[in-house]
Amino acid sequence: MESPRGGSHGEVDLSPSPEAVRMLREMVLRDLQEGEEPDLPDDQLRSNDQLQQDEMLALEAIYGDNLDTFSEKSAPRSFQIHVHCEIPDGISVSAELLQGVDDYPNNRFFDTFSVQHLAPISLTCIMPPSYPSHHSPYFTLGVQWLDSVKISSLCHMLDSIWAQQPGQEVVFEWVQWLQSSALSHLRFDDRIVIRQPDDSITDPVDVRVVGEILSVDDVVQRVINYNEEQRQESFLQGLHVCMICFSERKGIDFIKLPCRHYFCRNCMETYSRMHVKEGSVMKLVCPDDKCGGFVPPNILKSLLGEADFERWERLILQRTLDSMADVAYCPRCQTACLEDEDNAQCPKCLFSFCTRCRDRRHVGERCLTPEEKLLSLEEREKIRQLSKGYTGSSKLEDEIRSIKEILHSSVPCPHCGTAISRVSGCDHMRCTNCDKSFCYGCGKPLSATHTSEQCRRDYEKMTEKLDTVGTVEELVRKLKLGACKRCPCPSCHQITYKVGNNNHVYCGACRVHHCAQCRKVVRKSSEHFGPRGCKQHTVEPDIAKNRPKKNDDSQSESL
Repeated sequence: MESPRGGSHGEVDLSPSPEAVRMLREMVLRDLQEGEEPDLPDDQLRSNDQLQQDEMLALEAIYGDNLDTFSEKSAPRSFQIHVHCEIPDGISVSAELLQGVDDYPNNRFFDTFSVQHLAPISLTCIMPPSYPSHHSPYFTLGVQWLDSVKISSLCHMLDSIWAQQPGQEVVFEWVQWLQSSALSHLRFDDRIVIRQPDDSITDPVDVRVVGEILSVDDVVQRVINYNEEQRQESFLQGLHVCMICFSERKGIDFIKLPCRHYFCRNCMETYSRMHVKEGSVMKLVCPDDKCGGFVPPNILKSLLGEADFERWERLILQRTLDSMADVAYCPRCQTACLEDEDNAQCPKCLFSFCTRCRDRRHVGERCLTPEEKLLSLEEREKIRQLSKGYTGSSKLEDEIRSIKEILHSSVPCPHCGTAISRVSGCDHMRCTNCDKSFCYGCGKPLSATHTSEQCRRDYEKMTEKLDTVGTVEELVRKLKLGACKRCPCPSCHQITYKVGNNNHVYCGACRVHHCAQCRKVVRKSSEHFGPRGCKQHTVEPDIAKNRPKKNDDSQSESL
């Protein structure tokens, strides 16, 4: 494969290729020595010079951004123009690659991808004094993604165009043809095929073909890189709408993520700073709700200030260590330590401790549970207060009770061990630390075979099997005694019963508490029942009337 000199990794340098200039000068010198250049009268030379000047002005006006002139005033006019093939909707590229294995060392397969931009064709020309009246321009061709045989075919086609209209300006026609018809001439209407060089083909190569020999892998990489660079350049120059604030801005004011979603810089800065300030750095991902792709550190560094970026790094390290099952923190200096069979040694203060109870290492002794340890600390605190004659609540005691309540009302994440407490909703929980799902009811990770809904149904079936017989017998017994009153559940309208004087009724069907007095759902019993609310215990006239009376010989059955 041939590639014009000067560019690397898809970049195109507008400076002329030294190889192309050298080859053109050699062709001009050879024709002069062989007498190919005719001797023309001065008026014909002046006419040719004027026509060349007019053609150069037209080329500069149309292709000025892709045209580079490098001739001196006393030398023939010479220039290089980069011709971009027209592919309005993009084109597919198939590259023949080799996959070497033991059985098939030269196994070939095609890798296909799409591009919207192709590296240009480099056309380098020198206009001799006899152009356009008697001689065509001297030219060379270089193309990144074509082999020598195909480039030679293009050179012959340019010669054919000159032969069809001798004596006329032809450079503009060459550029137009390369731009609009080169792909169809090479039979690349639907896709471009890049093949491995075939040693069996001995077709002659035109001397006007310039470029270095590249492997198919290098050609594919350059085609992809050039396409990405041009797409980025088109994006920066175009207008786009931010999907957060819905304002229209130029692409240079946008942040483009690796997932190819883009948002304006102002929204991304606010979004990033908010998550860093709140500490939710694990949620700092692509703002698109269906994506969740990561935001690279180099982009975050440009969005956040130095202080916020350092905080982001600390939080990411902290969250990563928290999610690792074999990392524990020293209870003395809070340094991260590696766990080894429920024990760890701090590398900073050299304290050796048990990772379960976070107390000093105790080989061969039973580890206290968190509840037992809290009770021990609570008793120790009470004794300390009594010895000082103080009976009030201390800060340490309040903290111990708070930790005890947290342990009682939370479930540890099965993935990272973080304590999670449910405020409302179903049993499907997502850990805020490691962002993984688990069942709050049984504390196990969720999978395709184990869902929170299936776990709830299994638990209800098991509970019904264990409690059905005893519950029915108890209700029958109490109904016979007249100690139950029918109270339909306000949530699911299932028939429930008020037992005795207690107005706090629980519905086993929908798992909702309600009040037998006002027929409303009870969210918190301490708020619903009280001096300003319903009375939790009231005597129903029917129940009191049907109760058996006590006598001296026998006592009624307690309810």
